[in-house]
Amino acid sequence: MKSRLPKQIYILMGAVLLLGVLLMTVNQQVPDSESERIQDALDEATLIAGIPSVPNLAGWPKDLFTELKQTHAALNEASERVAALGRLGEIYFANGFYGEATQCFAALIKIAPKEPRWPYFMGLASSDYQDKSVAIRSFEKALLLDTTYPSIRYELGLAFLDAGHILDSIVHFESLTQLKKWEPWAYYGLARGLAIEERYEKALEFIERAIELDQDVKEFYSFAAELMLYRGDRAKVEEVEAIKNALSYEKRPFDLWFQGLWEFCYDTFRLLRLGEAEALAGNRDRSLEILAKAKLVSGSLEYDPSSFEAIEALIEVLK
Repeated sequence: MKSRLPKQIYILMGAVLLLGVLLMTVNQQVPDSESERIQDALDEATLIAGIPSVPNLAGWPKDLFTELKQTHAALNEASERVAALGRLGEIYFANGFYGEATQCFAALIKIAPKEPRWPYFMGLASSDYQDKSVAIRSFEKALLLDTTYPSIRYELGLAFLDAGHILDSIVHFESLTQLKKWEPWAYYGLARGLAIEERYEKALEFIERAIELDQDVKEFYSFAAELMLYRGDRAKVEEVEAIKNALSYEKRPFDLWFQGLWEFCYDTFRLLRLGEAEALAGNRDRSLEILAKAKLVSGSLEYDPSSFEAIEALIEVLK
């Protein structure tokens, strides 16, 4: 499959990167027009370096290959290259090709530095790295560009927690307590930080507050049960576990930017999770639209009947 994609971008890569290195040595005292020309050449070199090799697509739907082929074709048009690279990163990210996605996003952060979604997606795509510094730096860049999108603060708080920077995480979680929809997640984040500091009773107080505010989050009950074990209250642990097990869905904070990637997704499981998130947010029509694509991608309702049934039942409840 790889050989069927346009090759000219890759043929040019070495030459353009070499041009970029040479241009960086040019004296900075140049006319504005010449400076712009140099910057354009460097941006082009950065963009081309951000185009990943196409991964093995065996077993994936043909529509994904078609989407990638069209996007690579757009990379040949100078006026469309930045937008095409952004779309390429989104396609890879939406389908779980995180290495390829981060390569795209790293280039986009440099050539489109005013767009907060690129560092935000970079942070999400790198959040599982053992070294959390990439995710932290990425989320911090996104926050500088957009202080109004709460998901950035939440993910940055989690990244700080995972890196052991508890005080830094508190700043962001406490700010989220001021937003009603984010309050339960903020208390969950604060509770996790307290638990790391072995302040289990206070952590339990905070996670119980989170549950009081939102009783539909499995993750809250799991963490509460873990904290109750330190107290030795096994009867309460069993009660909490029973409530958690009765929930047939996984609820996460609704991330509008991430949800917007569903049109680029061709993985049935990921589409189901995206559809579930829309249903839980009360967006019934969008959830049904995503479910329809999931069924089309799977080729059968029997791909994972329990998942389809659970999400469709959830949509019925939200009617």
